[in-house]
Amino acid sequence: MADNFNRPHLSIEGFTNSEQYKYPKTVVVTFPVKPRNRAAHGNRILHQLETVRNQFNLEKDVLLPENIIRDDAIYVEISSDWGFELKFDQLNDNSESPKYQILNIRREKHPNEEKFRSTVVLMLTQGGISHFLNKVSIYLNENTKDKKGNLTTTPKANDLIGNIESIKLATLRAFWADYPENDFPLDDQDTWWEVWFRKTTDGQEKVLQNLKTIGVQIGASKLEFAEHTVRLVKGTAAQLAQSLILLDNLAELRKPQEMNDFLTHPDVMSTDKEAWLKDLIERTDVVFNDKSVLICLLDSGVYNKHPLIAPVLPDTHLYTRNPSWGKYGSGGHGTGMAGLALYGDLTDAMAHNHRIKLFHGLESYKIFNPDSPNDPDLYGAITELACSTPIVDRPNHPRVFCLSVTNKHFIFYGRPSSSSASADKISFGNFLYPSQPQLLLVSGGNVNIENSSEYPDKNYYESIHDPGQAYNVITVGSYTRKDKIIGDLKPLASNGAFAPSNSTSATWEPQWPNKPDIVMEGGNIADDCSHADTLRLLTTHSDFRVKIFQTFGDTSAAVALAANMAAQIKLAYPNYWPETVRALMIHSADWTQEMVRSRNLNSQDDRRALLRSVGYGVPVLEKALYSAKNSLTIIAQNTIKPYRKEGSAIRYNEYHFLALPWPSDVLRDEIGDKDVTLKVTLSYYIDPNPGNRQYANSFRYHSHELDFKLIKPLEDIDDFKRRISASAVGSEENTDEKPDLKSEDWTLKERIRSKGSVKKDFITVSGVELARRNLLAIYPKNGWYRTRKNKNMYDSIVRYSLVISIETEVQNIDIYEPVSILIENKISIPQEV
Repeated sequence: MADNFNRPHLSIEGFTNSEQYKYPKTVVVTFPVKPRNRAAHGNRILHQLETVRNQFNLEKDVLLPENIIRDDAIYVEISSDWGFELKFDQLNDNSESPKYQILNIRREKHPNEEKFRSTVVLMLTQGGISHFLNKVSIYLNENTKDKKGNLTTTPKANDLIGNIESIKLATLRAFWADYPENDFPLDDQDTWWEVWFRKTTDGQEKVLQNLKTIGVQIGASKLEFAEHTVRLVKGTAAQLAQSLILLDNLAELRKPQEMNDFLTHPDVMSTDKEAWLKDLIERTDVVFNDKSVLICLLDSGVYNKHPLIAPVLPDTHLYTRNPSWGKYGSGGHGTGMAGLALYGDLTDAMAHNHRIKLFHGLESYKIFNPDSPNDPDLYGAITELACSTPIVDRPNHPRVFCLSVTNKHFIFYGRPSSSSASADKISFGNFLYPSQPQLLLVSGGNVNIENSSEYPDKNYYESIHDPGQAYNVITVGSYTRKDKIIGDLKPLASNGAFAPSNSTSATWEPQWPNKPDIVMEGGNIADDCSHADTLRLLTTHSDFRVKIFQTFGDTSAAVALAANMAAQIKLAYPNYWPETVRALMIHSADWTQEMVRSRNLNSQDDRRALLRSVGYGVPVLEKALYSAKNSLTIIAQNTIKPYRKEGSAIRYNEYHFLALPWPSDVLRDEIGDKDVTLKVTLSYYIDPNPGNRQYANSFRYHSHELDFKLIKPLEDIDDFKRRISASAVGSEENTDEKPDLKSEDWTLKERIRSKGSVKKDFITVSGVELARRNLLAIYPKNGWYRTRKNKNMYDSIVRYSLVISIETEVQNIDIYEPVSILIENKISIPQEV
């Protein structure tokens, strides 16, 4: 597990660092037992259990406040070693009054190898502790017998004790059963928790009494399941930590997902909503000046008088395509986008009481009126005007453009359109003079599921809407974590799956980009295809005097959340290019377990299907913003001249070698044969060529293409150079290079990843191997800058951003500081390169 992500990424010209994620090929179905030194292992587990027993006896002597009811139980965490499973049926007492019982199970996937390990949180009574002490004694002193009755050398209880790697006292964090993008709350953060209690013969009265006595607030709502009762509890982590000696039926803690029901339920009065609004306003600090990041919403207009929006969206920031439409919002869609772009899901903002700081502001360009739609052929021109106008008016503000108006009637299956070419042009920057590259995010467009049987097949068949096929934009699809619903209905999409609204590029021709690039929360629907409030996001309503809030969702919500994330990255790193912000968002993304559950990453078809349905997954803000001691990210922003004219021919001009500032001593000596993950993301903008309609070969649309290669384990520099040159020769002959798939050790592999203008891949090797593999090449491929000689663009210099990260699960390892020192001392590229 990575340390805290609290260190700034390292920026350097000519160097970058990357990380890789690898998924297992198969699921282990046997139950192997790890070979052990019997005496050493048994005595180590015995000592750990005796520590638990001593702590149990100490807690019995702790004086408790009046009205607190003591429980005869303690919580422990039991973990297996990597590649071995626990004997779960022997860790759970199924009797009516259990002495030991499994509360939750976490199955972790090794980040670099095809291995799993399991950790259980176990409730133990005094009798339960004695039970396991006896099992260890049997393991140490008794042997099994074979079929003939003869003693063997195998210990009794070997399948139970042999695979236990550690037993330790459980902390409150051990009960956190939520997802990686939902961080465990801070100790003093007063927040709502979704608390899962095991059903016991005692009922809930004792539990509630103990919680109230330590000062936490109990929510009125309750969910009953076969084995659990779920309640909402408001308090700090420190308060709940006290409850570990008071509660014998705590099972799981999660981030609440049903919190918007207290604002959207029909019984909630307008005065209650006003109180929530007032509380949020009082907790919000607006930190805004004439150089702050702005999110420019290209939508149906925003009603900026809403109290949550007004401080950062003055009338001077409102624009409209048609003066007769007015500048304010029509229909409420743009106002809903504004709330999400500023605060994220208001469900989360309402669920705690800590202060919120708004560092970015808004602009709104009304490019669409529901009552007077534009001619679809003009969308590209409208978008260019909508992007250029605010830039001219406020040139000192960095921007994120957010486009949620897509055209479902014009489906191009990846082929460029005038609208998508305009989006590429805006991103590339040459719609202005002088050229100014921009960051443009576009929603993928929605799928309308009318019958539950249509999901998910309809999503694979329905193409991302125009202009979501644009190369340079971040196309945002939708996934969901929302699966809580009141009543007898069930959520349609599983927790972590792509949302019912998500469109894909599964039906596109193979040469076009993999879209969407990322997915963000877009809400869910019920299995009768109704839009239950608890499955939606909460945001601002244009009719704020009456309704204040509205539920919202789909790919519009997803792109608004992505714009919020992009603004935070631009705030943290004001000198980063738009290409770099895009790279960081995609670089930080991972697939959920649900997304890869039925995928075989060894299958080319499955890898392609994954990228063309959910892109690179869900971005994690913390990883996009910061590095950690054992998870290092390096950024390189550079320019390259891909082509040159030689006589009458246009040739390849140069490729870049990057001598990566690896922490070689740490990799070789401290990590050694343990695994390190390398991830590389290359991001650049292409200059579109929409005038050429012969799109059978995609290079006729894009100006240039860049790609990367890593030196192989036993490859010398000359061989590496020859391998890069061979790629250029094949491209000059207008033939695609055929990668050697057998020798390619990347996860996604070049044939799958090398689409569009952002490329990401992963690799896992030992520390010793990675220490030797410190050369990365950035090299050009074909494009119309080379093939269309009469356009005289072959001398163009283009930009690229490279994000590289390395991460290890080895604890107490610092790979960050050695690299920081190397960069500070400006270590140069080795002479032989």
